[in-house]
Amino acid sequence: MRTLVISLLLFLSCSWQLTAQPQLLSSDKKSIEYQFFHQRTSGQPGLPNNIVSDPFDNGMNEQHQRMLPPHNILPHQITASQQTAQQAAVAYEIMEANAYWEQKAWFNKTAAYRQAFDQLNQFNPDSFSITNAVLLVENAFLDNRLPYEALLNGLKYRVEHVKQILKREGLDVRNQVALNYGIQKLFSQSNIYHNPATGKNVVIPPFQYDHIDFRGEEDYTRMFTIKLLGTGKGQCHSMPLLYLMIAEQLGAKAWLSLAPQHSFIQFTDHNGHLMNFETTNGHLVSTQWLYQSGFINANALKERTYLDTLSQRQLYAQCLADLLLGYLAKFGHDVYAEHIRESVLRIHPGNMTALIVGANIKREIAIRQIATAGYPPPDKLPQYPIAYQAYLDMQAAFEKVDALGYQDMPREAYQVWLKSIEAEKKKQEYRILKEKMKREITGLKNNKEARHPNR
Repeated sequence: MRTLVISLLLFLSCSWQLTAQPQLLSSDKKSIEYQFFHQRTSGQPGLPNNIVSDPFDNGMNEQHQRMLPPHNILPHQITASQQTAQQAAVAYEIMEANAYWEQKAWFNKTAAYRQAFDQLNQFNPDSFSITNAVLLVENAFLDNRLPYEALLNGLKYRVEHVKQILKREGLDVRNQVALNYGIQKLFSQSNIYHNPATGKNVVIPPFQYDHIDFRGEEDYTRMFTIKLLGTGKGQCHSMPLLYLMIAEQLGAKAWLSLAPQHSFIQFTDHNGHLMNFETTNGHLVSTQWLYQSGFINANALKERTYLDTLSQRQLYAQCLADLLLGYLAKFGHDVYAEHIRESVLRIHPGNMTALIVGANIKREIAIRQIATAGYPPPDKLPQYPIAYQAYLDMQAAFEKVDALGYQDMPREAYQVWLKSIEAEKKKQEYRILKEKMKREITGLKNNKEARHPNR
C-alpha cells in the first residue's frame, strides 16, 4: 500500500496521514473484576491493539553475541573467584554491546519520527500550517520517502479546481461562504476541471468514503490524506483534514470538530452561525443527526469534548496525537512514545487520544502486575501493593476518560450511523439546511451581479 501511495503521488506530480474501547470501570475502587482484563485492548482509529512493547529488536541479542570476540577462559589456569569475576566482566561487556547496538538500531529506525517531532515542536501551537503539520506526520510513517513537491502539487490541483468551480458559478473567491461552498463541491458531486496543460475539460468524481479497513487496522496508510489525494477515497480522519488543508491554501475559515471515533467540518454562514459539513458523504448535517450516534453524553457536551470547534492549539495537539498513533503503529510503546504523549497533554490536557493511549498503557501494566502476583482473588488484591496500585492507576486513568464523556462506539454502530444520513436526507431539517445554503449562494450571486451589472 505504501508503494501504491508513493506511485499515485508521483503521478500527480508529473501531471501537475479507536476501535472498541475496553469497558470503563466503576468509580468504586473496592470493586475488582478480573474479567475486565479479558476484553480487547484497543483505542481510536489507527491505534494498534497492543501498544506496550519492547522498544528494541530482541532478535539483535544473538547477532551481537556472535559479533563479539571469544573470551578464552581456561578454568585450570585461574582460581574460582577469578573465573567468576572474569565471567561477570564478559557478561557486562556483552550487555553493554547489546545496549549500544540496540540503541543505535532504535535511533536508525525512528529517525524520521524524531525529526518530525522536532520540526513540529518549532511550530507556534496557536498559529501554524495544518498542511505542513499533516505532511510531516504522514511522511514520518513513510520514513520521509514521499517528496513534498508531489504532495503539494496534488493539493494545489484540488485548490485550483475549487477556484474554477467558483469562477464558473460567478462567486467571489474572497468570500468565506463561497470558498467553503466550493470546497464542499469536491466532496458532494462530480465537477468539470479544465486542464490548462491540454486545454481539455475532464470530469472529476467526488471524494468517496472508503469502507475497506476504514480504521487503518490492516494498513495504517489508509488513514492518510496522501492516500486520499492519490486514490480519491478516504475516511473520517483523512477527509476532514484534507478539507482543512484545501481551506488553508484558499484562505477559507473552517474548523475540525470531533464526535465519538469521528471528525467532521464546521464553518459559518454570513451571519456567523455554525454549520456542519460531513465530508464522508458530502452533505450538510444537523447537530441533531450528530447527536443520533447515541454515544454523545452530557459529560462530553459539558466538557466540550465533542461537537465543538477545535481551537488552533487543540488542532495542533491533535496533529501531535496523530504522530503518536503512527509511532505506536510502527514501533509500539516505548519511552519516546510516552515523551510524545506527554507533549500532547502539555498542549491540550483534555486530548482524548493521548488520554486513551495512557489509559490502555496503564491497563497493560495492571494486567502484568496482577499476573506476576498470581491472579489473587479480587478481595485479596490489596495485599499485593504493587499490583493493587497498578490496578488503581489504571482505574483512575479510565475514570478520567469517562469524565470527559468518552463512550465506545462499536464499528457496526458507527457504520449504521454513517449510513443513516440517507434517511436524514428525507427529513425536513436536512431540506432546511440545504435550502439555507442555496439561499446563501444565490444571495452572493445576486449581490455580485448588482455590483457589476455589465459583467
